[in-house]
Amino acid sequence: MNKAINVPDIPKGGPYSHAVVSGDHIFLSGQTGNVPNRVLNFDQQFDNAMEKIKKILDASGSSLNDVVKVSVFLAYGGDFNRMNDLFGRYFKDNPPARTTVVTGFASEGVLVEIDVVAAKATTK
Repeated sequence: MNKAINVPDIPKGGPYSHAVVSGDHIFLSGQTGNVPNRVLNFDQQFDNAMEKIKKILDASGSSLNDVVKVSVFLAYGGDFNRMNDLFGRYFKDNPPARTTVVTGFASEGVLVEIDVVAAKATTK
């Protein structure tokens, strides 16, 4: 049976769950790092998205150490090298598999969106 996970202090842009636990895996919806009515640079948005991901994983009984796959969506290809640097701060040892795509976003001002698949932690 699947279990929906939602974190009350993380806003959502529509009718979806922050994460779904299915079997031994946790599937997170994409998280952006933008903040309404504020202009944030790429680094700030990346860090905000990762902080949301950490909170959702924690609420799901997992952590960044249990992430097996990451998809990163960039507004601009020119941010790819900076994304690599930031990604390496969060995933230092045994980094997960990753796909990176340059795309447009439905919300103006979004520079990055990140989604992950994680294994359920056996110990937290």
